[in-house]
Amino acid sequence: MLLALLLAPMFAASSALADLAFEAGSISGRLVLVEDGSASDDPDEFAQAVVYFEPRAKVAVAAADQPLVMTTRRRQFEPRVLVLTAGSEVVFPNEDPILHNVFSSSASNRFDLGLYGRSEGKIHRFDQAGLVRVFCNVHPAMSAHIVVLDTPYFVVPESDGRFALNDLPQGPGRLTLWHERAEARHLELEVTASRQDLGTTELALTIRQLGQQRERLRRPPRRGRY
Repeated sequence: MLLALLLAPMFAASSALADLAFEAGSISGRLVLVEDGSASDDPDEFAQAVVYFEPRAKVAVAAADQPLVMTTRRRQFEPRVLVLTAGSEVVFPNEDPILHNVFSSSASNRFDLGLYGRSEGKIHRFDQAGLVRVFCNVHPAMSAHIVVLDTPYFVVPESDGRFALNDLPQGPGRLTLWHERAEARHLELEVTASRQDLGTTELALTIRQLGQQRERLRRPPRRGRY
């Protein structure tokens, strides 16, 4: 009985330390996209970005329960940026009345679905983390990105660039801010139990050919032409 009384404070302290170790942290901030010296206020641009955190200590990553979708529509891939965890599948429907092809030569995620017409599409599984550039060999102007991650902690910014990552494990790791038209920004961080507000982080939009594709998407479709 006396031994139990003596050990009780030690067990309580150990339990408290364990709770502290597993207490989740969070990171928030705002992404600012700069083009030609001015900050962009185009909400479509923020939809082409992703913010993700990779803990230094590896964590379990689950694939999506159902295939994600990237559709061929009006000779474009929609969405142009798709984010998923390694092991997830993507289905590529074709909604155009013409033949399309879907392929990528990106390292560790090469694939080619061949030519196919209007249909519910074909499925491919992305097992390796990395950036996958997707093309159609029939229409060279068509391109998209699939961001395959080996972390479950990612988010697409809001339409004003604000973002928040919650339920993060405490400890060191790397935060990445990525946009399809910019060089990625990497920040080494230490996650704590308190919320960290990073303020604003800028990315310079320097790749212009994708901007031309964006203008084409905004134009209304022409009947009978693809």
